[in-house]
Amino acid sequence: MTVETKDLPESNYLLDYDDTEKRRLREQHDLIKAYTGKLILAPLDLTKPNLKILDSGTFDGHWLTEAAKPLTTPLLTGTDISPAAFPNPPPQNTSFHIQSITDPWPASWQNTFDLVHQRLVLAGTTPTGGLDAVRNLAGLAKPGGWVQLIEGKLLAESQRTRFPALHRFHSFIERMLPGFGWNIRAGLMVGGWLGEVGLEEVGEMEVEIPVGRANGDGRLGAMAEKNLRDVMGVWRQASSKLPADSPFKASELEEIFVDWDKEIETIGSLLRFAVVWGRRPALD
Repeated sequence: MTVETKDLPESNYLLDYDDTEKRRLREQHDLIKAYTGKLILAPLDLTKPNLKILDSGTFDGHWLTEAAKPLTTPLLTGTDISPAAFPNPPPQNTSFHIQSITDPWPASWQNTFDLVHQRLVLAGTTPTGGLDAVRNLAGLAKPGGWVQLIEGKLLAESQRTRFPALHRFHSFIERMLPGFGWNIRAGLMVGGWLGEVGLEEVGEMEVEIPVGRANGDGRLGAMAEKNLRDVMGVWRQASSKLPADSPFKASELEEIFVDWDKEIETIGSLLRFAVVWGRRPALD
């Protein structure tokens, strides 16, 4: 089943819910897992039985299935704005629900989850919307429970001279994205948001995945290059739909792509992510 982005309710998502997107997200999942070493980085006691875990923006629930493997009888919940990729029937002890991060969450879910997880969703909101979404996600964690979020990061200042074409691409997208209601700087903000909404013991892991020639592991480097090219193709498509009077021109982005192709063929490129987590204060 394919659901096109135009059919998603109140969504800034730029990709269709189809097999191509499923493949892209599976490869992205494998890449991040390879560099983080595990899926749950928050210091949750994984030996406890019956842990309640929520995955927001779950797509087909693959993260839930993988994260649950070392757990004992977990209770798993996946949410997404579209049910198109939900597995049918769902795996044991797993339920799926239609839910946008911009809508109120069910009252019965408040203060109930041991872990609330979300990956690469907040960039699709404005900075204000992102903070509100994190506040609402935190409210779903039980006292003493954890929230873990993953978002992409821009190049560090010291990396911009090494990857000048990638930096130009980021700069162009950063100027263009507010018009789509997106925030490319979510990865820089999300750790602070956790503290701002009252979470404690906030931690962060910075993940850097060398792309193409920059990666000493040929298999992972090729996977990373494929994933990055897929994402860049989305922005190419989005830029082609800009209005004629837009200050951002698709032709400018095409020039950047030409230079980026040369860059990735000679020195490679880089993917960066921030994994952050925080604990809901326990009741006295």
